[in-house]
Amino acid sequence: MLFVRRFGRALAIATLGLLVIVGCTMVGDQLTGVRVQTTDAVSCVKDCNDAYKVLYAQEQARHIAAVEACKAFADDARNACLEAEAVLHEANKESLSQGKTDCQNNCHRQGTGSGG
Repeated sequence: MLFVRRFGRALAIATLGLLVIVGCTMVGDQLTGVRVQTTDAVSCVKDCNDAYKVLYAQEQARHIAAVEACKAFADDARNACLEAEAVLHEANKESLSQGKTDCQNNCHRQGTGSGG
C-alpha cells in the first residue's frame, strides 16, 4: 500500500514534468498563424524555468511530508522508509532536471524558419 501511494506520487510528478515538456514542443510557424520570433525562445526558456521552479518546490514539499510520515514507523521500518524516500526523491529531482533541460532545448528548435 505504501509503495502504491509513493509510486502514485512519483507518477504524478513525472506526469507534470511531461506536461512541461509538451508545453515546449516544436511547432510550425503556420500552426497559430503567428510567426515565431527569436524572443519567443527566451520566453519559452523562462516558461520552462518557471515550471521547473514550481515542480521542484512541490517535490520538496512532498519529500518533507514523506520523511515526516516515515518517522511514524518503528526503527527498522522507519530506516527502510527513509532510504526508499531518499532514492525516490533523488530520482524525482533528476527527472525534473532532465525535463527542464529537454524543455529548454526544445525552445531553441521551435519554428520552421527559412535559411538565407
